[in-house]
Amino acid sequence: MRIYAWSAFVYALTVWVFCGELCAADDAKPVARIGNKTLSVQEFEERAKDLKKTGYNRVTEFDAEGKKTLLDGIIARELLIMEGKRRGYDLDSTIAETVEKSERKALMMELYEREAVQPSYDLTEEMLRSFFHEHHYDIEVLSQHIVCASEERALEALQKLRDGAVFESLISSYSTQNIITRFGPKGWVGWFKIGDVLEPLKEPLRTMEVGSLYPQPVRTAMGYHVFRLQERREIRFIDARESIEKQALIQLRADDMERYVNDLRTRYELQCDTNALSALMQGQRADLTLCTWRGGALTNEAYMDAVASGDASHPRQRDVQRIQKDADNLAGRQIMLTEARALKLDRDENIRRKIDGERDKMIVGKLFRSEVVKRTAPISDDEVRAFYEANIENFTREDGKITEFDFLRESIRTAMHDKAQNQVMDELLEELRASFADQIEIFPDGLQASFVE
Repeated sequence: MRIYAWSAFVYALTVWVFCGELCAADDAKPVARIGNKTLSVQEFEERAKDLKKTGYNRVTEFDAEGKKTLLDGIIARELLIMEGKRRGYDLDSTIAETVEKSERKALMMELYEREAVQPSYDLTEEMLRSFFHEHHYDIEVLSQHIVCASEERALEALQKLRDGAVFESLISSYSTQNIITRFGPKGWVGWFKIGDVLEPLKEPLRTMEVGSLYPQPVRTAMGYHVFRLQERREIRFIDARESIEKQALIQLRADDMERYVNDLRTRYELQCDTNALSALMQGQRADLTLCTWRGGALTNEAYMDAVASGDASHPRQRDVQRIQKDADNLAGRQIMLTEARALKLDRDENIRRKIDGERDKMIVGKLFRSEVVKRTAPISDDEVRAFYEANIENFTREDGKITEFDFLRESIRTAMHDKAQNQVMDELLEELRASFADQIEIFPDGLQASFVE
């Protein structure tokens, strides 16, 4: 019997959290015990409702059968976690690194919410109109871009355009592949409000003449832009009011966050050494200290470790301001984490649940890859063909013609592969149910007591 579809497991990993051994017995009746975790009636109801909101269609009603199906799914998920931990997956270095990153992010966001931003913001009509104009949401533009990996390539493309080359003809040769994928083979960015475009592009697109080519490349995080303004038009406040309210709220929160971080930097006496920065730019890692603050420091070597993990720009880019900013941000994050732990946010129950949930998700993912993926045999062309011929009536259109096999081949293969993986998952879960049978206990009274008006 299929216990649970894999797609549902993925969601469950993000929302199902147990109280564990800390749940007081008199808080609620237990529904089940899986290992050292106990699921109360209240928790079961919360998780079941969350799952239904996702459109999970195996359970339409919270009747006896529906509740049992949901409980089976919860148990199955916990069995996968237990098996992963038995194999030591929770000690995997990759998982540990990812969990650590998630914890840092969760702590900083919680610090922002508690210490930096306001619970609510009073946005008056006057404030919204002022924001609308000051941040240039009153104008939107349509532009065409070539985005190059280097300034040299951008200057070369710009010269060819000046010499009469057709803009579209240079896209495939000069734009980076990710830009071509994002904006298409003709480089059209689409309509964007000036307030929403990348900062270095705002003033050029706001002021340049319609139909003109900007006279020099502009660098952004994407690369070096060579661009032409195709069209510019005004936007009425009434038409943009709803989105403006959202953007204004985002900006107010961001401003409060920035002020708070700056205050922390002052309180922790953050300082950066220009000599160490120069050494870093010259490729000297050594033991030089790039930044110091009360209780901590950032060395050149630590900066390069951040480069390796994708958290900072490489010094070979020769952008002193960018490297300085990245170093400052790295130090700022460490200060924020220090402050968060000083406030004991790392002991917050909700944060611990998020972190545990992230770890469990990765454990199950690793188990899925090591067992389900490994056990699932590839679907051959002959098998796909056999399925097609056996179900030919399902591929007959209303006009009586049959959809050609070549057109359906890969979609059929994908569906067959997914079904095979689900079958393997079912087999694995049955094995785990037998292996951990003595660690599973269901309490019928608790299950019956759930979802009772």
